[in-house]
Amino acid sequence: MSASVYPLPMNRELARQVARAARETGLSRAELMRQALSFGLPQVVQALRKSSGRLTSVDPLPRRAAAALYRLDDDDQPQVRRLTTNQSFEIAD
Repeated sequence: MSASVYPLPMNRELARQVARAARETGLSRAELMRQALSFGLPQVVQALRKSSGRLTSVDPLPRRAAAALYRLDDDDQPQVRRLTTNQSFEIAD
């Protein structure tokens, strides 16, 4: 197995946490970080994965069904007007 070395800058608090975890586990800092990457990488990938571009998990209507629905005259202005007539509207000062 070939190895690659990656310098890993850490802030002071993270370096303390790594040192503490290394003492508690008996692992070297390098081995602890390798294990942390190995265990945590799938969760990081899942959390930060780029979206597929879809905004919903609902499949789109088939073309024929969509065409049939959009062909209908669907003027809902009278119903909207009727429902909003009795609502009170306040105008801010």
